[in-house]
Amino acid sequence: MDLRNHQITIRELLADPRAKEVLERRFPQVINRPIVAKSGGMTLERAMKLGAAYVPKKVIQEALTELKAL
Repeated sequence: MDLRNHQITIRELLADPRAKEVLERRFPQVINRPIVAKSGGMTLERAMKLGAAYVPKKVIQEALTELKAL
């Protein structure tokens, strides 16, 4: 999947069933929260920066690798 240098939006990722499955599996604690739906215009880059305070960098990198492989 082309993540467009991490400028793809959360809305675009969630619109792709394969990407949504990766995000649901990797980040089950946050992906179905209302704030995620309201943050659909946020870029993946911004979401990674915000998430870095709560999620280990290794988990983020693994998710990115999996998304890129789609």
